[in-house]
Amino acid sequence: MLDQEERLVELHALLMALPAAQAPGALAPWQASLGLEVIAIPTIDGTTGGKEQITASDRASAFPRVRLALGLPLGGDWRAFGGVGYIPPLEVNGVTCHLGALEAGLAWAPGALAVALRGQAARSVAESPVTNPRTRDTLRTTVLGADLAVGYGLDAGPVRLTPYASLGVVRVDGLFRVTSDGNELTSESTRPSLGLGLRVGGWHHLEAVIELVDYPARLRTFTAKLAWAPLLAAQ
Repeated sequence: MLDQEERLVELHALLMALPAAQAPGALAPWQASLGLEVIAIPTIDGTTGGKEQITASDRASAFPRVRLALGLPLGGDWRAFGGVGYIPPLEVNGVTCHLGALEAGLAWAPGALAVALRGQAARSVAESPVTNPRTRDTLRTTVLGADLAVGYGLDAGPVRLTPYASLGVVRVDGLFRVTSDGNELTSESTRPSLGLGLRVGGWHHLEAVIELVDYPARLRTFTAKLAWAPLLAAQ
């Protein structure tokens, strides 16, 4: 039963990770990306021993997150970027999730091909009626990770299509606290991550990204993002 409970904590912590949701080297120097992403919540089996715990998939099939990023100049074929992700502490269907995340990356983009290294860090606090519909239990998660991605840009009329793939590693630490009795459960794990995505950009400064993120033998989810990507300064 303890293994099952730790699995539930880990699954919910992995959902809080910050996938790239962006093709490597896609942002030009001083190009911003101001958007909203939606993360799919797969069906989560809440069975622990003889009980059935409430999970995120019982409350919603997806959740939104604000994503902001800015391309930075490095010169030559090199590019960099920094970004943030945020979920405000608003209650929806009995659940509140407050999340802040940071990411930064470095890319080599000599032409159509681009290779990038990215790091991420996220911290979240979620409150929901997991063990009792009359109380709100708390899950605190910390996520650290890095990934290496490769993409290839293809011009298709007014837009540019960039399929990409990534390989990374993610460390998640979760602390779940039951409000009714103060009992606490921790779950810590380090897992590989695989990503496969497609970026569509270049039409009226808009970009759309869809990405499959897989943590083998643990969790698979999709992320979709729509953003406005203007140039803030002349290159």
